[in-house]
Amino acid sequence: MRNSSTTTPAVNHRGTPYTKYLILFLALSIGSVWALAIFFLANYDLAVSVVGELKLTNPVVIIILHSPAIAALLIFALYDGWRGITNFFRTLVPRRTDLRWLAALMAIMVAYIFAVRYVGMLFGIPMPPEPLAPVDMVLTFLSMFIMEIGMLAITVGWYGFFLPFMHRVTKSHIWSGIATGVGIGVFVAPGNLFSSFELATAWPIYVAQLSVLSIGMSMLISKGKGNVLFFLLPFWVSASGSWLDLYYFNTPTQLVQLGLFSALVMLLRFVLKRQSGGQLDAPFSFPEYLEHEYTVAKRAPIAGKGDRSREHAARTGVLTGVSPVSSVSRSAEPEPDESVREGIV
Repeated sequence: MRNSSTTTPAVNHRGTPYTKYLILFLALSIGSVWALAIFFLANYDLAVSVVGELKLTNPVVIIILHSPAIAALLIFALYDGWRGITNFFRTLVPRRTDLRWLAALMAIMVAYIFAVRYVGMLFGIPMPPEPLAPVDMVLTFLSMFIMEIGMLAITVGWYGFFLPFMHRVTKSHIWSGIATGVGIGVFVAPGNLFSSFELATAWPIYVAQLSVLSIGMSMLISKGKGNVLFFLLPFWVSASGSWLDLYYFNTPTQLVQLGLFSALVMLLRFVLKRQSGGQLDAPFSFPEYLEHEYTVAKRAPIAGKGDRSREHAARTGVLTGVSPVSSVSRSAEPEPDESVREGIV
């Protein structure tokens, strides 16, 4: 389990072309979904004969919906080999302090989906007459993890790579959250366009919702040292309201959701600042959050090729063919002492 106080200080790698990873991610995710959409818009009959109908069981559709996760895992591998992928999955191991937060967040989201229903009713917004029975709610909620086919892909891709990359660029929770929300919105826009007129016209509000949500997630995942479960689990609960017949998906309901989300994010900011002595946790960034102490541990099971691995090898001459004389920029910060690393297992 990771120590709650251990992260590697950010290192200025001016010679490392991180931008290529962003280009690759956008090309494989947004590029693929929009290429498919344009193909269907240009010649629908030809597209259907080549690709098939745009259904969730279509293998091409499944691959494209998962393209953010595929792109992110490919980037982790390109950056640091198998260790890059392994290190990402290690960030998913909650610390003891994280468990309380994750449980609290899911409970808050349960309250949120019921609040959407009753606040909407106060404003005269039509709602389903009766929600599902409690047992049916539980069964439907669990089945959502399979039915919401793009949920894991968005989590791994947009919050596992794109958000930390935006943190590196903007150094801001707000601007990183907005960039992530807009990015996801552009990614899902073709699906809204092909699904229904109502979804297409609701897209701007959906992007606003995503942006507010992503600002909150930026603060939360930074507190969780890059653990995207801080997004996945609360989002899983918050997305369940319409599935549980608590409310209909329509523009008035979206506006209620946007208002409640905004209030929750402002409350979250207040709580996190108070817990941290008046200052939010610094935004975690790519690739530093993937390169904790286990990256350069003496008994690391998988050899790496990322910045920290190369710097450590250059200092110690551990890797074959690497001289103890630094082959990387001498402007890099010194490696943290052992007291900073303890607690990693």
